Amino acid sequence: MLRAVLSLLVCHLLMLASPAGAQSSASLWEQDLRLASLAERLMGANAHLCRHTMPLTGMIIHSADQYGQEAGGWFVNGAASVAQVLPGSAAEQAGLRPGDGLIAIGGMPVDRLPRRPGFPLRDEVFEHLAQVSGAVTLDVRRDGVQHRVGMNAPHGCRVLVEVLADSGNTARSDGRVIQISHALAARLDESGLAVLFAHELAHAVLEHQRRLREAGVAEGLAAEFGRSRRLTRQAEVEADLLSAHLLANAGFDPAIAPAFWQDTAAQVLGTGLLRSRVYPPNAERARLIAREIATGLAGQSLPSAAAHLLMRRDQPMGD
Repeated sequence: MLRAVLSLLVCHLLMLASPAGAQSSASLWEQDLRLASLAERLMGANAHLCRHTMPLTGMIIHSADQYGQEAGGWFVNGAASVAQVLPGSAAEQAGLRPGDGLIAIGGMPVDRLPRRPGFPLRDEVFEHLAQVSGAVTLDVRRDGVQHRVGMNAPHGCRVLVEVLADSGNTARSDGRVIQISHALAARLDESGLAVLFAHELAHAVLEHQRRLREAGVAEGLAAEFGRSRRLTRQAEVEADLLSAHLLANAGFDPAIAPAFWQDTAAQVLGTGLLRSRVYPPNAERARLIAREIATGLAGQSLPSAAAHLLMRRDQPMGD
């Protein structure tokens, strides 16, 4: 589901939202680690489908300016630091730990990174890390002592992934960032979260934001009608179909995708007065994905190249 530059209504807004209020740090970080683990698995297995890749270090990074006065003692080693490290990742193998301050990346001091108005330091660190093509070299500070760490990280699709620290129920992608709300992530089991993330990743792989912008798709409520609605729905269907290939490449049974759209969780996602008109009915989504699995994946060797879908990146959105 797409959002941001086009301002499309592309997130699921549930009428059955969780009670308002801040989520506990422990619960939020648990979902952050869970989503990051699934994301690296899917992004790494589908690197061959992505035009833009980045090192998958296994670090979840945060910065003090994301928290304000609530930063506490998390950033005693630097304004940007390692929040969590994925088990078995390049970062863990290199000996990085939560709380390590990031002082420099490839010799570039973090405090000298270009800053964009409105973006936290965490995003600038991500952008710089994402451009590294070879071995990743970091200068880190731990307990006041600075040292250099090197790692050879595998490459995967270039996307920043995060759990939103709120009680909403949102899943969205703008081609650069994929965000899933804490409440929604906590509600879904591994299969459901994998399907939802694969759908959002498919939007990034298929470069839907760029293609819809080039097609002149309307913004805001105007996107719900006429040609804009038709092209946005086309993007949703393309993402659904590609999601089956992304899941299969990452070792998931792609049948979990049509099963998800027929499940109770997805039925709730489709309810409410704010239900967007651009989405196909869930039963239709399940049927189309099942057909894609039967025609585009059954009996095919993996990893799938999904050539019939990837070719659309260089074509205008159909009228």
